Amino acid sequence: MYPQLNEWQIRHAQKQLRLNPDNPKTWSKLYGLYQQGAKGAEFAAFCREIIKIHPDNRQAWNFFGLAAKDTADPSGLIDFYRQVVELHPTSTRAWSELDQIYENCEDDTEFATFCQRIAESHAGNLAAWMRLAQIYKRQGKNAEMLSAVIEILKLKPNDAQAWCNLADAHAACGQYEEAETAYRKATELKPNFLPAWNSLGNVCHLLGRHGDAIRALQNSIAINPDDASPWVWLCLAYAEMGDLKMAEDAVKKVEKRLPLVAAMLTEALTQRLDDGASQIDTQALAKKLTFVSP
Repeated sequence: MYPQLNEWQIRHAQKQLRLNPDNPKTWSKLYGLYQQGAKGAEFAAFCREIIKIHPDNRQAWNFFGLAAKDTADPSGLIDFYRQVVELHPTSTRAWSELDQIYENCEDDTEFATFCQRIAESHAGNLAAWMRLAQIYKRQGKNAEMLSAVIEILKLKPNDAQAWCNLADAHAACGQYEEAETAYRKATELKPNFLPAWNSLGNVCHLLGRHGDAIRALQNSIAINPDDASPWVWLCLAYAEMGDLKMAEDAVKKVEKRLPLVAAMLTEALTQRLDDGASQIDTQALAKKLTFVSP
């Protein structure tokens, strides 16, 4: 093929895509032309140009993935994705690409710093605050996580998941009364919200209000009878109230899904039966089992 003709066809296809970047046939044609000329790096550069203008263009991202896998180093990709997010801080695709890059990083402090900068420079940026909350949770920075979740709630005041996240953050900080209030708000907004009912039962137990815990957990069971988590907490609540028969019945519901947890509960109940003077330390067990999931 004549090099000049190839160059002309490339320029023509680029012009078409600048006018209509969603045309898959033109993208495929341009990709083939660049391959013929062994110009993968140039094609990747054109894809970047389109993405910076149209950050959620699926075709541009797909073809950039094909071009960049052999021509771009990871650090260069991170810099590019950051540029796109800074230009378009609400772009779902750009944030998702950053997520994938940082997913396997052992230290996500750098990502947290970037997200913090976006949150501070773009008021009300939900994507940045949501990632900050997740990062702080992984890092065990409970106070910082709580602050991030509060910012999310300001943006989504009627979202049940946001209230549940706030409650989780309070619980992680040991603020169980505040967690209870937030879980109850989540269940008001979404009456069949199973995780909120389960966790509400958890915190009520940790607060020593076992009757309230039982009522919350019974709501969980009504929503999903096959979920083992509420039965774990019911066992603890019944044991705390001295109803060992109901506690044993609850353990039987746990055995199929969580056999190791059931063995731990059975051991505690057996010890209680063998020595009527001793009490099961349900608070200690509860803290070990907090937020158990099947």
